[in-house]
Amino acid sequence: MKNILFATDFTNSTTPALDWVKLFARQYGSIVTVLHVFQPMIPDTTLPVMGDMGAGVAASHDIEEISRQNLTEMVTRLSAEGINCQSEWRTGAVEDEILGAAREYQVDLIITGRSDISTIFDRLAGSAAADVAIDAPCPVLVIPIPHDGVGATRPTQIRSIVYTTQLEFDENHILRQASALAQTFNASLKLMKVDASNQPNVNADDQILRDIRREFGYENIHVDKVESRTVSGGLLEYLEKHDTDLLIMTTRQRGFLDGLLNPSLTERMVLRSPIPLLVFHAKDGY
Repeated sequence: MKNILFATDFTNSTTPALDWVKLFARQYGSIVTVLHVFQPMIPDTTLPVMGDMGAGVAASHDIEEISRQNLTEMVTRLSAEGINCQSEWRTGAVEDEILGAAREYQVDLIITGRSDISTIFDRLAGSAAADVAIDAPCPVLVIPIPHDGVGATRPTQIRSIVYTTQLEFDENHILRQASALAQTFNASLKLMKVDASNQPNVNADDQILRDIRREFGYENIHVDKVESRTVSGGLLEYLEKHDTDLLIMTTRQRGFLDGLLNPSLTERMVLRSPIPLLVFHAKDGY
């Protein structure tokens, strides 16, 4: 992970995400590209106008100037802290510009914050973080605003990693990366499966586990299993009861209609996970 893209909107999700950028950049000696995607205010000409339409244009210009200043100051601070970094300014649709920058810079990891999603409207509207996590050409680390029931801040560390799997596919190519990450940070790595009543097993768990343990060694693989009505519900219940610093999931390419009618588990967890979530992408054919 030598080449990191940090996408920021300078909201309250920036600070916790920036802490994780520093953690990874220092651990891997990475170069960090700090990206801000600006969305100018465009007046709706179909609505009645009261007052000066130019006021909206002026406000948009002021916001742009403030955002440019924020970007410059962030890169300056990171450089002063010894982080090798550069800035990138883009205008357009947030998801498209983040993905475009990721491809142009051939990044190894995208890190982005997730705004506090607290209302049903927020969940229905979705999140740029979820879209990027699903469609990115590289792993994506999504950082929520860290808090628990009383608002305590979580430390920025990687000591305990949970890799969630349904044991239905060969995921050893992703597990190798998860294992390498755990070794780099000297962290524990657990596999976790939710036996959900609404999702029957397609393949027997034993065969997949044998393949995993054949490569990684029986003593190196610990699997926790929990029962729940839904997979996402089981994951959230597990995270409430177990001290976990990082959750890792794998997402697969899905058809448009399938994604529209049945949003992916990964997308749901990007929006709901209370801890940082690292999303890997399965190879074609898995």
